[in-house]
Amino acid sequence: MADITYIALQDQLASMLGASGVSDLPPVDQTRIGVFINQAYRECYLPVDGRRPRWASKKLTLDFIANQASEKLGSDVIDVDKIPELVGEGPLSPMSGPEDEIRQRSHYAWDFKAPSGRGLNFPNFQDPGAETGRPTWYYVDTTDDGDAKVEPRLFLYPIPDKAYQVKLRANVMAAELNDPSDQPRLPADVVWDILFPLSQEKMLADPRYNGANRDVLLAAAEAARKKLASLASAQKHRGALRLLKRGGW
Repeated sequence: MADITYIALQDQLASMLGASGVSDLPPVDQTRIGVFINQAYRECYLPVDGRRPRWASKKLTLDFIANQASEKLGSDVIDVDKIPELVGEGPLSPMSGPEDEIRQRSHYAWDFKAPSGRGLNFPNFQDPGAETGRPTWYYVDTTDDGDAKVEPRLFLYPIPDKAYQVKLRANVMAAELNDPSDQPRLPADVVWDILFPLSQEKMLADPRYNGANRDVLLAAAEAARKKLASLASAQKHRGALRLLKRGGW
């Protein structure tokens, strides 16, 4: 099968507006067709049922040096899938965010009792600062830090006291199709069997489309979503990793 390009998909959708190719349409219609294709393309990576197919993830290896608390994951990364591995040490345990790090390093000090004696007690805590050592925890922070683009960062805690490597599998979103020669990063049959029907369904929102086959297109899109769900890896959705203590002598 020949490579399927962005322009080939555009030309096929242009026929729904009565054009022989996308170049025959006004610029506003060309832009709208591109929007519909990329909406469908993103759904192939992030289905509405949340069951991501295999091609929607990639393996990463991150290098940390001493006193490096975080490392950028890349702007295409959405989150971390399952459990990262600290190479040579074992799995990392998840934290929900930076607040958990503060709780982890803080400890109870005393209660402050109001002079009135009315029982208004306020617990006090001490925060000796971030620990360094062998990391055992991780969390992903997607807070906008003021850079040109929002880029998720993987944080380790305690902060590494030496060089470490972290291996993980990240959920990613494909880059937008833009150039006419761009090719969707999908298995070949997925483009026509799933991406194209989903794009046709998106086209139903086009104010210029007045075809009488809306029910047919909706049914084709629903069948495409069912096929997409069947391509999700069953192994990935069996729950978190469980480590069992091995019996001694």
